Amino acid sequence: MPELKELLSEREKLQAELSTIESESEQGISRILAVIKSQRWYFFSNNKYILMDKDTGLLWPNLRNLKYIATIIGTFKTATGITAWEAPTADEIKKLVHDIPFPFTEGQDIRNISAGRIDLDRYSTSPNEYGYDNTIWLIPCSRLLIANTNYDSNNPQSTINLFTQNNLWPDFGNYQITGLYGRFFIRKPQLESRLQELSAQIDQLTAHRVLSSEFDYTQSLAQYDITAIDSSVIKYFQALQKWTDGLMSLIESYEREKEDTIRESNTIALQLSRKYEDSPALSHEENELLRERKETFRRKFSLAMHTVKAKILAVKRQADELEARIDSTDSLTELAEIAEERRADFALVAENTARIITNALRKIEYFESHRDFVVNAVKILADWSENFRVFKTTLMTQLVDSCMRDNVDNETFDSWLKDWESLRLEIERKLQPVIEWGLKGDISANESGVTIPERVIAVLEGYKSAVDKFYLDERKSVFQEFEDKPAGSLLEKIKTESMLYDCASEFQRGLQEIIFSCTSPADRIFIINWANTLLDIPLDSIIDDDDFRDVSAEILEGFMKLKAKNYDVYLSDAKSYGDELSRRNKEYNSLVSRMRKALKKGDAK
Repeated sequence: MPELKELLSEREKLQAELSTIESESEQGISRILAVIKSQRWYFFSNNKYILMDKDTGLLWPNLRNLKYIATIIGTFKTATGITAWEAPTADEIKKLVHDIPFPFTEGQDIRNISAGRIDLDRYSTSPNEYGYDNTIWLIPCSRLLIANTNYDSNNPQSTINLFTQNNLWPDFGNYQITGLYGRFFIRKPQLESRLQELSAQIDQLTAHRVLSSEFDYTQSLAQYDITAIDSSVIKYFQALQKWTDGLMSLIESYEREKEDTIRESNTIALQLSRKYEDSPALSHEENELLRERKETFRRKFSLAMHTVKAKILAVKRQADELEARIDSTDSLTELAEIAEERRADFALVAENTARIITNALRKIEYFESHRDFVVNAVKILADWSENFRVFKTTLMTQLVDSCMRDNVDNETFDSWLKDWESLRLEIERKLQPVIEWGLKGDISANESGVTIPERVIAVLEGYKSAVDKFYLDERKSVFQEFEDKPAGSLLEKIKTESMLYDCASEFQRGLQEIIFSCTSPADRIFIINWANTLLDIPLDSIIDDDDFRDVSAEILEGFMKLKAKNYDVYLSDAKSYGDELSRRNKEYNSLVSRMRKALKKGDAK
């Protein structure tokens, strides 16, 4: 069986041809009927051996092509394809001979039969005698067309019915009229028959169609005459009703097929659907981050089709309302007003409803093929949100309690809390982009089945833990180390940023193996660009701190050059990338060492 696209293409062409013929039918058929009123004898384009008398409906042999007529009627069966030949009555033969318009008469002679004459007196007494002599020749006729009919020769439509019912193509002696008859009574039925066959084949092919994200709505749309639909309000609402009913049928079939998947995904969506409640321990900015993160994932993971069906049914409802308005009015003015109202083109409605469906199906298909990642991503989301609340309450309180026990003044540890809070917020902002990256396409997994985004999140988790550990276990010690020393404040800052840089460097080192496990250069670049802002924080803390402006300008310029990194150059070679990281770390440590020496010596610009 041909492909659906081929069938639809053929149907579109035939529908266009049929539409053209129908637009010409009224005027063309009127011309044919007018000719039939005045024409008595008809030859046929598709049977060259017969001739019809419109006045009687009788068929006679076409003596132009049957030149030698024998007395045995069976002679005509093979040539004409008609078996019902018989001898005409005396009246019929007289009418044939006396009516000069008969194409094959010359007086009482019938052309191509014989040089003799028909003895009408004798013929009238014994028309069924098949013996013959020099004065009697037999010309058969056929009553096949008018048998068991109420043929009315005065009604041109009755004559057309004889032609069409017997599949005859009459020759009107005028090629234009003959051509018109062919278009309206030969070609048009052929088109209608073929279109019926095509519709049956198309229905068969589309009967068992299943939805997928590759759903090609244009194949279904090709079954509609869009021009006719957009030009008629009635055809418009009827088409919308048919279109939406078809989509709903496909959706319901799809839901039955994917019942388990949709149920499981809806369980996850339910977890995310609970309204986010602002935490008093979090700032407005922090609450907004967690709220938006949850809402984003709720939209991505909610796979229920009820929203899709509601949108499709809304279109159906509007079509039904339009039909009800038309049915309820008998005012031509109101009908005109309804017709003039602005409405979306049918093709646009079809495209939009198909888009709504395919967008939903992509999420379902992604869930099916990435179920473990999605489930883990939802768990990570919940864990990180809870962990951030613990950080803002328990962990920060632990640092405050520790500082107060050792008599660290409020102003000092408040600045630590702000720095810690700022860095943790930047880390929190990095979670959502990684999960969204993972949701966009197929991200490979290692032998244990852990995907690259999950590995990146694990490294980010390690960085977050290292930062927390520094502030809880080491920040106060760094302060105490330099508390009473010359330039102690700046030396403390340098060591603090150096230790945080080590955390960031370890974070970057952890990403290295992941970066070079990516087969796609785009994925490698994503990870590098994604990590850049976190890697820049320890450098920015030195470059942007006004307290370091009295330090050597050369050293500060060195930090700025270090920030102007370009790792893209090393993305094709893991060893070169690793060597570059080591070189940069050495350069950073060298700059830090020089800065310490400068501060200890009291060197200025």
